[in-house]
Amino acid sequence: MRAEDLLQTHTLWHRDTVELRLTGELDLATVPLLLQAAATALSTRPRHLNLDLAGLTFCDQTGLRALHRLTRQVHAARVSLRLTGLHSRLHRTLTQQRTPPSPRTPPALRS
Repeated sequence: MRAEDLLQTHTLWHRDTVELRLTGELDLATVPLLLQAAATALSTRPRHLNLDLAGLTFCDQTGLRALHRLTRQVHAARVSLRLTGLHSRLHRTLTQQRTPPSPRTPPALRS
């Protein structure tokens, strides 16, 4: 099966905004399609990029890393990024705070 059969990207331009819609699976096989579509969209120098993930049916660790990479690229290009259509599980995964555990005082040092 070809990557294009697993993920479709649809790009819509409206003034200074580009909307990139993903439909299907975002994984190792399809990440290059996302990155190419995003590169093409960013090459038009928009002010805003809307990434619509409502049609995303699957996203593995490779897909998550690609979304984080895309976020860095968009911000480096000084383009605002808006994620729309996030399923609740993907939203929690993307917004999860990674905070270090609180330090514990060893029992011998407690008063």
